[in-house]
Amino acid sequence: MPLPFDPEDPFPLPLADAHSYADAQEHARLCDAWLGLETGAIENELAERVFRATAARSEQRLWIGLPVRSLLTPYSEIREMLERLRPRPGQVMVDFGAGYGRIAFVLGRHFPGVRFIGYEIVPERAMEAARRLRSASCSDAEMRVVDLAAAEFVPEDADFYFIYDFGSRDAIEKSLLDLRRIAARRAITVIGRGRAARDAIERGHPWLSQVAAPAHFAHYSIYRSA
Repeated sequence: MPLPFDPEDPFPLPLADAHSYADAQEHARLCDAWLGLETGAIENELAERVFRATAARSEQRLWIGLPVRSLLTPYSEIREMLERLRPRPGQVMVDFGAGYGRIAFVLGRHFPGVRFIGYEIVPERAMEAARRLRSASCSDAEMRVVDLAAAEFVPEDADFYFIYDFGSRDAIEKSLLDLRRIAARRAITVIGRGRAARDAIERGHPWLSQVAAPAHFAHYSIYRSA
């Protein structure tokens, strides 16, 4: 059953088991078009540039060459995730590998007053997200071009962190170690999406996976520090 797009309710809560993941991806494509995000054109240009430069070693870290539907989390899943988290005005959500800032658009519509910080290593993606967030009057959202794996990078303190297989396993591990240091001084919630992120948490970070019982869903898990 298709997930219908309605500009009056562009980021609906999905009905349980009523729509397939392919339906959610197609709905997300329609949302991107409605928001004016030029995701397809930008990803095609990035892929051509990488091909021309034969920079194959960067492809895994930057996820260049993947179709947009595989690269980004569907909006309906983001809405579902946020409904489970119920962030409050004044709280902060950080997205590791934010891509085109999809989370920020859903926050702006359904959870106004929650501050969003998106970390993205590819400037073209971050710039496009920032352009459309300004047009959508998402004043609480900010995109930053950063290399999460850089030794000198330290993430900002926040209430919620979203990690979706943004890079190599080493890069994900570095970010989790950064978050462990933040969790030593404040309680945090981490949403792990994708096989690599969740496996890294389950195998190597008992401070997230074994103190408070995590909540597991089809594509993501919610972890809370003590």
